[in-house]
Amino acid sequence: MIRLREVRKIYPTRFGDNLVLDRIGFDLARGERLGILGRNGAGKSTLVRLVSGAEKPTSGIVERHMSVSWPLAFGGAFQYMLTGQDNVSFISRIYGQDIAHNLAFVEDFAELGAYIKEPIRTYSSGMRARLAFAISMIIEFDCFLIDEIAAVGDARFQARCNFELFEKRGDRAMIIISHDAGYIRDHCTRWAVLEKGNFVEYDDFDLAYSDFKEIIGVSDRATAARDSRSIALVARDRLRLLEFSHRTALNDDRFKALIHEADWARDRADLSRQAEDWAAAETLYAEALALFPFERSYWIQLGHAAKEQGDLARAEISYRTACALGLPAQEVAVHLHFVMQHQGVAKEDYPVRTFHPGKLADQLPGKPDIDLLGHILWNVDTIQHDVMLDLLRRSGSFDELIAEMIDSPRFAGVAALDQVPHRAAIQEPASEGAEHTLPWLEYVIATYLSTVRGGDRMTLLEQITSAEQILPRLIEKGAFRDFERTHEALKRRTIEDNDITAGEI
Repeated sequence: MIRLREVRKIYPTRFGDNLVLDRIGFDLARGERLGILGRNGAGKSTLVRLVSGAEKPTSGIVERHMSVSWPLAFGGAFQYMLTGQDNVSFISRIYGQDIAHNLAFVEDFAELGAYIKEPIRTYSSGMRARLAFAISMIIEFDCFLIDEIAAVGDARFQARCNFELFEKRGDRAMIIISHDAGYIRDHCTRWAVLEKGNFVEYDDFDLAYSDFKEIIGVSDRATAARDSRSIALVARDRLRLLEFSHRTALNDDRFKALIHEADWARDRADLSRQAEDWAAAETLYAEALALFPFERSYWIQLGHAAKEQGDLARAEISYRTACALGLPAQEVAVHLHFVMQHQGVAKEDYPVRTFHPGKLADQLPGKPDIDLLGHILWNVDTIQHDVMLDLLRRSGSFDELIAEMIDSPRFAGVAALDQVPHRAAIQEPASEGAEHTLPWLEYVIATYLSTVRGGDRMTLLEQITSAEQILPRLIEKGAFRDFERTHEALKRRTIEDNDITAGEI
């Protein structure tokens, strides 16, 4: 049995005391698996370290009436100057284990090859995590502490880890923390949510997860707008905008919660083949991407969900966007060719285009880019699927795209701000309810006025939002300057109300 009673943990900082755990308590018996949900920084890892004995509580009692592992996949106990082999030998001697037997197991399980004889300081984080897990399995603890083990290795290695833990050692006690809520749902018998130092237990995962989503504000549009604005303001250009969006989204609790739910719905659909499960998956993927529209990883999943429902045009939009935002074309090509073939479109007519990090005029645009341009060139909030798909198929670069949008009868000339609010929504028309207020004008500045930085960007933002006309102000500040086709398209048109021509760019 493990017992915690009135446990508090306070870290002193120069700004004052940081209360991480506030008088929490629970019992954990052998065979029980406790899964803990909590946002980043909520204190989940701190709690695990207290249970393991790696840290002491500020006050309260932690009783251990069973042997407890160190946090699995946590390499803090390693001697980094020693080799992996030396660390196995050292730990085996501490626990009175057979060194040769343990070393053979670790060499086979961790799959380090010749690196087992190299200093751990030369290992990657994944190699250290695999070694830590393998070493944990040579010691038969009564209670295993699992800290983000789901992130260790590839799917095959994770399956081996799950077999060692949950099949061979299914009778042990476990405390599991993970950003993968599905992992906690599938492997735990009890659940808890940790927030602001408070620890609340649940017997039902759905209830625990529902409260967790409310805490992290999955549908908090104001927070989404603030986070998206910060990305747009700090990104120096579109390439960094893509990278910041990818990195921020994958660390955002709201984004991950929506993606986890979408994955569950997709898994249900794979088993049940029910249309409503694919529809649910599509809605959830769309809501996640509405938070971070330039995140590249999940556009392909949105495309799969649309394809399975028979909406091939919407699937093609998502697949082409995945390529435009940086997903390798080889991962997308087979799916894109499938939906084109079933629409009666030859792949030679509209080939798969590859992302490349050249100058902006030559980069490949995706759906979020066209949504932004729709605001400033066509004075619209939403572009219909058939029009969006046509633009994506025919435009191999931003320069081609913008020139075509200017030549289109839909070209609005000048979009007055009193007609298009600068906080208008970027919408994902793939689903109802996927609208989130995002600062689209900040994205426009980050993309097309990359030479403007820091405080000058905020000043420019204020100037543009106080102007009567958006497009002339962007041109005045240098947008589209090296876009040759755009330059020619603007020559063919006089921008309404201002008599600005491309010759003045």
